Formats: sequence, C-alpha cells, structure tokens
Amino acid sequence: MLITARHHAKDLQRHLDEQLTREFAFVVEFEGNIRPVEKSENGSDLNEISVVVYPPRGAKEAKVAIQQRIADSFSTEDNKLKKSDVLLYPTGMSAISHIHDIISLYTTTTKKTIAIFGGTQYDLETLEEELAAGLELCALFTEFPGNPLFGFVDLERIKRLSDELFFLFVVDDTVGTSVNVDVISHCDVVCTSLTKMFSGGCNVMGGSVTLNPKSRGHWDMKRLLKDRYANTFFPLDMIVMEKNSADFEERVTEASQNAEHLADTLRKHSSFGQVHYPKGSPTQRLHEKYKRPGKGYGYLLSIRFNTPAAAIAFHDALDVAKGPSLGTNFTLGCAYTLFAHFHELE
Repeated sequence: MLITARHHAKDLQRHLDEQLTREFAFVVEFEGNIRPVEKSENGSDLNEISVVVYPPRGAKEAKVAIQQRIADSFSTEDNKLKKSDVLLYPTGMSAISHIHDIISLYTTTTKKTIAIFGGTQYDLETLEEELAAGLELCALFTEFPGNPLFGFVDLERIKRLSDELFFLFVVDDTVGTSVNVDVISHCDVVCTSLTKMFSGGCNVMGGSVTLNPKSRGHWDMKRLLKDRYANTFFPLDMIVMEKNSADFEERVTEASQNAEHLADTLRKHSSFGQVHYPKGSPTQRLHEKYKRPGKGYGYLLSIRFNTPAAAIAFHDALDVAKGPSLGTNFTLGCAYTLFAHFHELE
C-alpha cells in the first residue's frame, strides 16, 4: 500500500492491527480523510486490501485555484461569483450528466420532459407555442453558440420562460467561453468542457458546473449538487489543468483574433460557399447581445466549399494537425463535420 503522508500510513497500520481477521478495504478521500469500506458498500470481493495512492502535494491547492479562476472569469459587475459556485468533474460530459441526475429532485414530479435545444429563431417560436399549449419541461439544455455551425438562441427569452414555467435552464459555453460572452447572467447553470480551450494542452480532461448566484433556484441547486458530490477528478490531472489554464484569457483573446482574421479572408475567396463564424453571420446581433465589451467572436470557425474538388485540395494542402477536437493551443482542422450536422443546415 503506497501512502505518501506518514500520518496516514500510521492510521492505516493502526486499523490493520485492530482488524487482522476482517475483510476490508480503505478509501482515501481527496481531502485526506481515511475510512474503511464496509462490504455492504461494494459488491466486489474485499478479501484483498486495495492499493491506495494518496494525492500528491498541490492537488488540493490546484482545485481551489481552478474554481476561483472560473468564478472570476464568469463574474460581471452585477453578478459576482464565488469559488463555491463552481464544481469540478473529470470531463465535460460528466458535468452535464450530474446536472441531469438531480433534475428530478429540483423540479416537480409531474414534469418529465427534458429539451435539448439548438434551434433557430423559428424553433424558439415553436417552443414558445408548445409551452403555451401545455408542454411541461423540467429542464432545457442548449449551447451558446452551437458547435460547429454557430446557431444562436436568445438566452433572455428562454430565461424568461424558465422563470415563468419553473424549468431549469442549462447552457454549454465551451465554444463561446466565459472570456468572450456573458451567459451566466441569463441561465441557471453553465456546463463547460475544460478539456477544450480552458486547458488547451491536449494532455488532460475536465469539466465544470457553474451556478448563477442570481438564479431563483441557486441555493437548492447548490445543496443538491454538493450533497451528492464526489470528487473524482484525478489529482495529477487537477495539477496539470491548473497549470494549463493560467493563461486561459490570453489564449482565448489571441485565438479569437486569429479566427476573425481567417474568417474575413476566407469569405473573399471564390472556393468557399459559406463560412460559419459569428462575425458577419445572420445571427451576429445575437452574439453581440451577449458579447463582453471589447472581446472577440470566438476561436472556432467552420467552412463549406463550393465543390468537392476544392474541399479535397484545401484539405490535402492544409499543413496543420487534423483531428476531432477544438480549443487546442495549436491550429487544428477537423474534416467531415457535416456527417454529424448535415440536418442542421438551413
């Protein structure tokens, strides 16, 4: 058994001496607490003592630093967040999943429908009509903006609906980032994949849930999440994530400037049929509505070619890394995105 802190080793040895004939295993929690695991807690065979690796020094401090960094990044003049408003998870999908798990506890038992909304202005009007006709939502999830075609929804309109009809409004801001846009003031919860631009290094994964302090259900949400919270963020990953994210704002700013320049350049070329980027798009006004003063339009853009031959030539000549991700510290091209998003085209 590997325990780096001597006093924890002594605690374990004392328990071993007292329990020589008993079947057991230990759990060493992130905060340093040690407790034996009862057999009733786990269906596996506990005849063997589990190997426990105690988190290296600095992981707890890294966790606090990340929470504070995220809270500061989301804060506005009128809406100041605390680090306690931020919960960390091992991936972005894990963050979304944990929000999903408490929805039934947050809303009434009669509401069963969860909406995954990524639509147009027409879709929003349709949603309003369906809600007026009696549709009962317990939660609505959306992105701001949509990835990768940059569909935008009016967050204020949905927030008014969520307040009137008491459903949870959750926004994924991974593409938008808290640096460029203010979404926390117009929803209840923001989920973010820290794996992307927040880290940027392609060597660690993570996710976060950020709660809006001004949301009507803020305290209920915080209590429900924290009552069920288990810190499963690997300690070494926490340390790497904190180091990677130290220059998060600077990287977002520079990447957004590069993407804006590239979008302006590509739109002038005859080979490109459409460049999906907030600036210059039909929905730019919605992005402007939530854009932070002096900030950019984002680090991601998508392009469509006029001919297959042009697409092939561009792809083969493009001397950058290619792969299915975004938000890296280097330029990354991802081909074939329309396979997953073709039906979103107008």
